[in-house]
Amino acid sequence: IWFVEYNKRYYVISEHRKRAHWVQNISNNPRITCSVCDRTFEGIARFVDPTNEPELTTKISALMRTKYKWHQGLIVEITPLNSL
Repeated sequence: IWFVEYNKRYYVISEHRKRAHWVQNISNNPRITCSVCDRTFEGIARFVDPTNEPELTTKISALMRTKYKWHQGLIVEITPLNSL
């Protein structure tokens, strides 16, 4: 999975936006189990709103562009439950 870590949260981008099945699953139930590297944890997922969160959107897009040379789509933020 392509992700970046920022402020103790993980971010992934859905190229197919809300058409992606995993994004539809998050819409129905934002509580998820996620594996990142060798760590599996429970978390809460949410969609980053570029209109209301332009600075976060810009930051995550820049991190994705630097790491993967790609940054377009719907940004999903995953907060590990132990971080809440």
